[in-house]
This record gives sequence, C-alpha cells and structure tokens, in this order.
Amino acid sequence: MAKKKKLDLEKPLTEVELELMNAIWDLGECTVKDVHKAQKRDLAYTSVATVMKILEEKGALESEKGERVIVYKPLLTREAYGDASLKHLASNVFQGNPTSMVMRMLDDSQLSREELHAIRRMLDERMK
Repeated sequence: MAKKKKLDLEKPLTEVELELMNAIWDLGECTVKDVHKAQKRDLAYTSVATVMKILEEKGALESEKGERVIVYKPLLTREAYGDASLKHLASNVFQGNPTSMVMRMLDDSQLSREELHAIRRMLDERMK
C-alpha cells in the first residue's frame, strides 16, 4: 500500500478529480481500467491513472496491489466531500455567511413547488 497524506479538505478537488471521484464512488472498489471506461470525458488511460495516483497522494483513495492489477478504494466519501465543499463555499465565496449562500441558491434555482415544500418541511423540522 502506498504512503498517503492526511486528506486536506480545505481546498476542493479539481474538476477532473471530482469527475473521476464520482465514477469511483459509483463503482466502489475499482481499477484504472474500470474508471477509464466509466468516465464522462475522453481522457487517455494514462491520464486517468495519473489523476487516480494524485487522488491517492491526496488521501482520497487507497490502493492495494493485486496479482495483476492495482485495486483502488475511496477513503473520502461523497457525503464528507459534499460537507467540506459546502463549508468551503460558504467561507470563501459567501464570506462565512451561510444564509447568504442559501438565499442565493434559492434565488437562482428553478425549484419546483414540490422541492420548495420539501425545503420548507426540513426548515420547519430544524426549528422544532
């Protein structure tokens, strides 16, 4: 197993890293070949391998050498990354004001009545 750094979620993943992580989260345990086939971009196999190695160095993945292939597993969950991303967005884009962030999302979104009702129910539940 490769030596890994402690995961730093202070900075978001790059666009390509996030796209590959989405494929990895969907796949679970996987190889570079699996991710290469599942990717939405048309990245070369070697590029996918390089980005996955970077993700491992960042602590988002771990690898285990099998008989003929290296198997990768996500250490970072989609939920943990989502939480960290929202915190990063609130503090860096909305200057630590989550209310402003939520208001902006509500103003700019094309939410259906059902989605708005679901949000209202969640807010009502939080207020209890």
